[in-house]
Amino acid sequence: MKNYLLPPSIFLFIIFSQTIFAQDAVTLYNDGVNLKKENKIKEALEKFKMAIALKPDYTEAIYESGWCQNDLKEYEAAIVNLRKVRPVWPNVPKVFFELGYAFEKTNWIDSAIKAYDQCLELKPDYSSAHKQLAYISYTKEDYPTALEHFSKYELFAKTEIKDYLYWYRKGYTLNTQNDFSGAVIALKESLKYKTNYVNTYLELGFASKKLKLDEEAISNYKQAMELDPKSYIPYNGIGEVYRDNQKDMVMAMSWYQKSLDIKPDERKAHFGMGYCLNTQGKYNDAIIHLKKAIEAEATYTAAYVELGYSHYMIDKYFEAIDYCDKAIALNPKNENARYYKGLVYVSQKNKVMAQKVVDDLNALSSKLAATLKTKVDAL
Repeated sequence: MKNYLLPPSIFLFIIFSQTIFAQDAVTLYNDGVNLKKENKIKEALEKFKMAIALKPDYTEAIYESGWCQNDLKEYEAAIVNLRKVRPVWPNVPKVFFELGYAFEKTNWIDSAIKAYDQCLELKPDYSSAHKQLAYISYTKEDYPTALEHFSKYELFAKTEIKDYLYWYRKGYTLNTQNDFSGAVIALKESLKYKTNYVNTYLELGFASKKLKLDEEAISNYKQAMELDPKSYIPYNGIGEVYRDNQKDMVMAMSWYQKSLDIKPDERKAHFGMGYCLNTQGKYNDAIIHLKKAIEAEATYTAAYVELGYSHYMIDKYFEAIDYCDKAIALNPKNENARYYKGLVYVSQKNKVMAQKVVDDLNALSSKLAATLKTKVDAL
């Protein structure tokens, strides 16, 4: 058997050709990097693809292709490229960040979280990974975790955060955690960068109302109305200011009616009307609105509580207990539902059952337990 050796000239030609191809690939890659710096992402991606065609294992070009594809919202293609890079660059944080971002945008949330976590294992101060994890937690309504990542993002961010949506989401999250002062700070920061985002004014109205800054709350809700005249939400908000803070039920009802004029089956407006009518002793009228509230939302715990109270006040004890029990089934820690149920038993002179309610309230460490016990002891 003969061994055929390539002539030296052909061998040198092959080596030379490979070197030329490699040099061309590098040139194309560098051209792509420069185009990327100029924010010409499509053009940059084409250069990177051409570089890869000449040199299929060109990891830098494959990574940059994935980055460009993320920027161009070609997330599935980005995943393909970034998965090729991951085993070659297992200790490079940006690979895991870009992969996490592509997973997030294709709704592979668990994979996204894992990739972002791997990024942070390699570089704990990778600020963008904290921001994206904050957004994921925000979307999942895991607000304590979201706040942890919001804080770390702000700690590690190298430039001023000028994203109105970031500050809005943080403000919203703080409102859910009853940090209303912190929410106001974040939401006002959001307004610096976008003054016509209606949701920011709604959240500011809510936070201000909770802080009993009534004029600010009403002002923010009215600003929301100007931006979105067809929204019923700010009318409900002003109704709550008058109902809860100023105890002006007539004014509150006028605003709830404006909400109902926009959306006749609006649950919060019907609940607000029912609550106000209960305080005025108009229990049958209250029942009409409260039933409409639960027609709109069958799990509206507060509406069941108010219905329990309404029926108790018109001596319909069976119905009152039924509505209270429904509220308790939805929220076993609801104190008012138990208290009204206890009042029914007191009215029926059923001391045993009334005492059981007292015990239940004591188990919840409720202040209503002592009030109810005084009535039970008087039986």
